[in-house]
Amino acid sequence: MHQHLDLIVTAAPITIESGRILGSVGSGGIAIALTTVLVAGIREPKGSAAAAGGAPSKKGKIRKRLTSDQAQVLGITAGTFYMAAGSIWTVGGQLSDAFSGLITNGGFGAAGTGAVSLVLAGIMYFREMTPGKSALTGILSAGVWASAGGIWGTPQALILTGAAALGIL
Repeated sequence: MHQHLDLIVTAAPITIESGRILGSVGSGGIAIALTTVLVAGIREPKGSAAAAGGAPSKKGKIRKRLTSDQAQVLGITAGTFYMAAGSIWTVGGQLSDAFSGLITNGGFGAAGTGAVSLVLAGIMYFREMTPGKSALTGILSAGVWASAGGIWGTPQALILTGAAALGIL
């Protein structure tokens, strides 16, 4: 006589703990992830130029390349997380302060960080830049806009509020 034994194994339900959709990330983790995306998305891969025979090389083929607009938005987002993360990421804020100081230190008369924000917004709107220059402009803008306050602080507030809602911070 054979006995039949049914075994039912249940696993713990998979849940998103306290709103952490991406798990435990943190502002430093997001900063390094966005920097990786920027570097990967703006660099022309080695070997992407046509080979001697005219055929494109498959070595170093890029899947996606960031447009100027995408690089600017990612630069602003990365710059915001640089400021939130602190530590080695303060370089982004230092670059923003140095750029802002070129205009606000009296050489152009009475100019504040709002004027620097207008300059950066004008460059971003009216100039079509390479993705690398767009990313740098976005990173600079994040720091300058945060310093200027007022309406210029809106991108930082939206980014950090959205990140907190997703449980990233």
